[in-house]
Amino acid sequence: MSHEKGALAGMVGPAAFALVVVALTLVQYDFMVELGWHPVRSSDVPWPSGLALGPLGWLQVANFVLFGLTLIAFAVGLHRGVAHGGRGSRIGPALLILAGVAMVLAGFKTDPDLSGGPQTWHGVIHGLAYFLFMFSLLPALFFLWWRLRRDPRWRGYALYTLITGVLYVFLFFRPEPVAFYLFLALILVWIEVMAIQLRISARSG
Repeated sequence: MSHEKGALAGMVGPAAFALVVVALTLVQYDFMVELGWHPVRSSDVPWPSGLALGPLGWLQVANFVLFGLTLIAFAVGLHRGVAHGGRGSRIGPALLILAGVAMVLAGFKTDPDLSGGPQTWHGVIHGLAYFLFMFSLLPALFFLWWRLRRDPRWRGYALYTLITGVLYVFLFFRPEPVAFYLFLALILVWIEVMAIQLRISARSG
């Protein structure tokens, strides 16, 4: 796969994911509230995972899988579009691919109430996929920062990646739903920005 195709995947994936999540949240708002979800207060109903349980839940299942596949393609493209920085330069893209695999596995539906943990086999898979995504993406950002800073074309984006990683840690450990919204936006915007730069870099040769 060329890094230009990987860039295109990285541009489409987060935009499509955000669009579907927002649309499904609006359309299935009453359903989510009936489950016990609240847009501002903390609850045991997972969002956006709980959207997969609604009448149009298949769209969210497809959304997780599509986002995961595009993230994998983006990771491969980024690896090919950034100069190698030594023996450990493959770790960042590899962890990003792992995050993509986790997102594909998130297509297994969650359980509606996680107060006592997952209750079904597909809920267990979804829960493990969530933790795999979170704890593969975080170190990926710092490994990618280390690699990007060695490529003159990407040094400004290396600082951006480092800042994203620091904000990731800050927002991840905050329990408020608003913090999670900001966290999700932070990651989606980072992928989008990096994909746009990858496409520009590919077209400029």
